[in-house]
Amino acid sequence: MSVSLSVVIIHRDPIERSQLHAAFEAMSGVQVAGERPDLRSGIALAHQAQPQILVMDLAHPIDDGLTVATQFHMQHPNCAIFLMTDANDSDTLLRALRAGAQEVLRRPLDRSALTQAVERVAALNAQRNGAGGNAARGVVSVFSIKGGSGISTIAVNLAVAMRDLTQREVAIADFDYQSGDAAFMLGISPKYSIADVVEAARIDSASVQDALTRHKSGIKVLPQPEQLDRVAGVTPEQVGNMVEILNSTHDRVVVDCPHAFTEYTLEIFDRSSTILLVTELSIPSVRAARRSLDILGKLNFMTSQDRVRLVVNRFTEHSAIDRSQIEDTLGIPVFGTIANDYSAVSRSINMGEPLCGDPSESKAARDIHALARKLVPADAIEESEVAVPARRSGRLRFFGKG
Repeated sequence: MSVSLSVVIIHRDPIERSQLHAAFEAMSGVQVAGERPDLRSGIALAHQAQPQILVMDLAHPIDDGLTVATQFHMQHPNCAIFLMTDANDSDTLLRALRAGAQEVLRRPLDRSALTQAVERVAALNAQRNGAGGNAARGVVSVFSIKGGSGISTIAVNLAVAMRDLTQREVAIADFDYQSGDAAFMLGISPKYSIADVVEAARIDSASVQDALTRHKSGIKVLPQPEQLDRVAGVTPEQVGNMVEILNSTHDRVVVDCPHAFTEYTLEIFDRSSTILLVTELSIPSVRAARRSLDILGKLNFMTSQDRVRLVVNRFTEHSAIDRSQIEDTLGIPVFGTIANDYSAVSRSINMGEPLCGDPSESKAARDIHALARKLVPADAIEESEVAVPARRSGRLRFFGKG
C-alpha cells in the first residue's frame, strides 16, 4: 500500500482494541495515531489527529454512537468511518451508512475484510491526490515536566505573536493550576477566571466567553483564580470541555499546561494539534524531555507526524551542550530555539508587559515570533505582517515551580 494512512481507534473493549491496533500496524503504510476506550475522549483525539480512518465501536446505546458519527462525518467528510457492531439487521446497517460510515465491520474481527476496507480508503485518498493541509483552527500546548523552564513566558508571548501575525481571534488558557501566571505576565487583573466557569450551572460557550479577559494586544485570556482552592474540584472532563469550546470560538488557542502527566494534561493533549515540548541546554532538562518523549510515545502522541515539537529555551551558541547533541539524545529535531535573553525577560516579567508586545524588539521576542510563524498556516498571516518584522519586547520566565 503506497498511500500512508493514519487511524484512530475508539473501542471500550481492551482486547478487541488491541486486536484492531495489531491488525492496522501489520499493514504497510498504516499507522495508529491513537486509541481511546471512551467515545468522548476518542472523538476529541480524532478532531485533532485528523486521521484518514476512524474506527468506532458501535456499542449501546447505538443512537449515541450514530449521532457522534454523523457529526464527525459532517466536520471531517474526507475521513473514512469504520463502525464495529454485533448487529446483523439491515436497519442498523442502513442507519450506519446514513450516519456517514464507509464500512461496517462485524465481530469477530475479520482481518481480510479489514484489509480490503483499508485498501478502498487508500485508493480513494490516492484519487484525491493526498488533499489535506493545515486546519484553520488549532490548539498549541506548551509543556515541560520540569519547573522553571519558561513555559508560561513562551505560552503568553506565543499567543501575542500569533495575534500580531494573523489579526485573528487568539486565546490563551492558563491550566497551570498550581502557579498560573498568565494574567500577571500580561499585566492584567481579571475579574473572572477558570473558577467561574467551573462554578457555573453548566460549562458552555457563554460561561467560557464570560470568563475571558481581553488584553490590549487583542488576545483573550482564560486565567487561573487568585484563590487556588476555587479550582480544587475541577475535573479532567471540565478541562477538556473548556479547551474544546475555546477551540471552536477562536482561530488559535495556546495552552499553558501543568508540569505533570495528569488526567488534566492528557485531556488537553487529546485536543491539541501541536504539543511544544520545552527543554533547555542542561542535562537535567534534557533528561526530563527524554522521559516526556517516552511517555508521549507510549500514549500514541508521537505517531502523528510533527504533532510533538521540540523547543529549546534560553538557547546560547556557547553552551556545553549543543543543538546536535540534544537532537541525537532525544531522537527528534529541534523545531525552534529561544535566545537566552535574561535582561529583556526579567524586565518583561517585572513590568507585566509581554516580550512580544514592545516596539523595542529583543532576541527572545524575535525567536518567539519566528516560532509563531512556523505554527501559523501561511494563508492566515496578514499581508502587512509578512513584510514587517515583529515588534515586540523581551521576556522569559520560569514556569510552574520556577
